[in-house]
Amino acid sequence: MISKWKCWSVVWLTCLFYVDVVAEDNSSRPFQLRLMKILCVDQPYNRSVVHYCKTVLRRNQPTMLNISITIPFVIDFCYITIKIDYKFNEYQPFLFNARAEGCQFLRERPVDPLSLYLYNIFAESLPTLVRPCPHGNRTYDILWTMDERLSPRSVPAGDYRVTAIWEAEEGDTIIHLQIYCAVRRKGIFRSMIEW
Repeated sequence: MISKWKCWSVVWLTCLFYVDVVAEDNSSRPFQLRLMKILCVDQPYNRSVVHYCKTVLRRNQPTMLNISITIPFVIDFCYITIKIDYKFNEYQPFLFNARAEGCQFLRERPVDPLSLYLYNIFAESLPTLVRPCPHGNRTYDILWTMDERLSPRSVPAGDYRVTAIWEAEEGDTIIHLQIYCAVRRKGIFRSMIEW
């Protein structure tokens, strides 16, 4: 006959195992990433026409960028600048500031881990745009959101501004985006120290 103690311990261990398995399948992160707003700044542009650039807020779902842009010329050469700022009292540079020639970046797959990570994010979330040049000579209708599961495993809590600029060969801006994000820690302590 099985004692009550053994029976309860088996049930308890089964429950613990079930909770661990569910937590792994859910792949929950110790933080929440929220897009607050997305802006197209420095308009109008000389080389492109932005029909609309809107932040779409949705209840209990991620915020989306809805943009329509016409590029009336063929792009064979395009500089892409991505910069991340962290808000202390005001926005200041934070760890990442990169500039690359976009067509070469798409033609030759990146080898360094950070570029490969960014490439994979855009390849999964915007597959129609992540293809080798030529681009342009058409209207792009983009509906995009940052999927939280594509974010890094560890991110300091706080407010961020991601600036992304696409420029033509002559230095004319095609589009200039500013994306405002908030990272909040889950649980009682939500400080930057716990990352």
